[in-house]
Amino acid sequence: MSEADDHAKDVEFDIVDVDVRAWVEASRADPTRYRDRQVTEIILGAIGLAPSLAKKLVLKGGTVMALAFKSTRVTGDVDFTSMAEPAGLTEKITSELNELLPQAAIKLGYLDLLCRVQTVEKMPRAENFEGHAFPALRVRIGSAKRGTAEAARLAEGKASRVLDVEISFRDHVYNFQELNLMGAGVAVRAFTIHELIAEKFRALLQQPVRKRNRRQDVYDIAFLIDDHDFSGDDKATILATLIEKCRSRGIDAKQDSMDNPEVKKRAQVDWETLALEIGDLPPFEERFALMCDLYVSLPWGGNKKDR
Repeated sequence: MSEADDHAKDVEFDIVDVDVRAWVEASRADPTRYRDRQVTEIILGAIGLAPSLAKKLVLKGGTVMALAFKSTRVTGDVDFTSMAEPAGLTEKITSELNELLPQAAIKLGYLDLLCRVQTVEKMPRAENFEGHAFPALRVRIGSAKRGTAEAARLAEGKASRVLDVEISFRDHVYNFQELNLMGAGVAVRAFTIHELIAEKFRALLQQPVRKRNRRQDVYDIAFLIDDHDFSGDDKATILATLIEKCRSRGIDAKQDSMDNPEVKKRAQVDWETLALEIGDLPPFEERFALMCDLYVSLPWGGNKKDR
């Protein structure tokens, strides 16, 4: 039994029905997005069909926001965290997916849509890949309509239409749920709301260290706050998960950590571009304040800081 299976035995998780096809059909007016969502459905179906992948890969990011929490923010890549070490997954990911992608497409009724792995990139670099603290794989999945010129390019590994699947390693998953993919008859593991928020808090706090800008995390956390009333137990779970995630990255998360001016400055970069994804974009200051209010309200101990 693998380490991932041992961990799962000790974790209680919810099973949530998700209508992936409704999410796909909602984008029919945009041909590019429609194809990407069809391919995403096939990828999720293939992973759900694979015993060695279904219990090791945990869906996160924008795809979980869309499927489990009904976010309308457009997401491109499909992101997973692996509960297994890279050595147990890297060498067989291409063969397993290429075997199961056609099966998933047929099972889902996409008889004319072909999908195939084009490349697998080791990040941050191939040298000493497994020795990196937090390695990742970028798996490029090409797609093509059966019987077309693009199908020949797909077979040669030169597809003109690709969707990236990113798999990160050694980011421990503390809380997951299973998404029952209605119509596919399979399930995939995914972040819970507590795991999502803790991960996004961690990413925001890590912006100054990594020199990254994470405007989408402010939007996503505020979106989840709008639709959920977090209990004391919810907040305790978020905080405990956040502390562990930050500790693994060398970050000492404190109640006033969000007051770092660079955290806010970096989170605001290109905020207005989110309007291209969601349409009516709320003001950044409002969303950032809402996010901070939840962060500060976590049970840090002692007196809560006034804002």
